[in-house]
Amino acid sequence: MSPLMVWTVIVFVPLALGAALRALLRRWRRAWWLSAVLALLTILAWMVTLHPPVSGSELYGLRTIQALAMTVGSATTGLILRLRRKS
Repeated sequence: MSPLMVWTVIVFVPLALGAALRALLRRWRRAWWLSAVLALLTILAWMVTLHPPVSGSELYGLRTIQALAMTVGSATTGLILRLRRKS
């Protein structure tokens, strides 16, 4: 697999998924819960990455990057939607 394809799967797909989920939930009053749950997931993923169950495995680091990308996508979309609503 090419490096572009690898980074697409690791970063850009979760980023787009987080943004799409937040955009779909924009009419729900508690859509911010998605960002909060994803932030909690990212924190838990970092904790597992710092103390991996299987030493030498890159899986935990990659999953942390994916969780972080999904959180960033969701939070950024929420911020953009909020700013667009106020202006």
